[in-house]
Amino acid sequence: MGVIIFNGVSSLDYGIQVESPPNYEIPERNYEITPIPGRNGELTLDRGGYKNVNRSYQIAIGAVGGDFTTLANKISKWLHSGSGYARLEDSYEPDHYKLATYSEDGSISNILQQAGRLTINFNRKPQRFLKTGDTKSIITIPTTLVNPTDQSALPIITVKGSGAGVLHVGSYVVTISDIINYIDLNSDIEEAYNGIINLNGYITLSNGFPKLIPGDNLISFSGGITSVEVLPKWWTI
Repeated sequence: MGVIIFNGVSSLDYGIQVESPPNYEIPERNYEITPIPGRNGELTLDRGGYKNVNRSYQIAIGAVGGDFTTLANKISKWLHSGSGYARLEDSYEPDHYKLATYSEDGSISNILQQAGRLTINFNRKPQRFLKTGDTKSIITIPTTLVNPTDQSALPIITVKGSGAGVLHVGSYVVTISDIINYIDLNSDIEEAYNGIINLNGYITLSNGFPKLIPGDNLISFSGGITSVEVLPKWWTI
């Protein structure tokens, strides 16, 4: 029996049975296609990245003590518990997780007030995140991190120290004018901060926010930087 974990809560808590494995979704590349008058074919502009995809599960439920309505209500609350994107995991891809929202387009069939069936649809981001990518690497000397995927990861890097310093991540160089205890560099949202304080004005980027390219990524630093913590966020499609 398959298991779904959404927003930290397992389908097992509701006696849900996943009746069949979900399909493997392949995201669509984010292209803009423009027809050109007088020419055969169309102009294709690659905007970078991938579009969201849908992930669906066929589930069956059995009412405890014949209380179908109460159980259906609990399941509805569970599916609506996420605020924005929430973490979605399942037993079919145990090494990965996704970020998804529940798509509200279904009803639970009522089988004699004792059981029911439902198709659960999630709209998810295109990335399949590796769970190993949520493990921090603490770096105190020049170190090479190996990206095991074929996609460039967008890490969260915590730079610790005091004063000015320079961080090297492969070909990316981040010059920091002043560090007070630490500064977080979030390459996904392209922000530098300390808690709720925005520190974008304290950094200079030679090549944009750092990415961890497939393969080897040498990380080193100088100046007032004493250590670096890297949450790599490895992903694949």
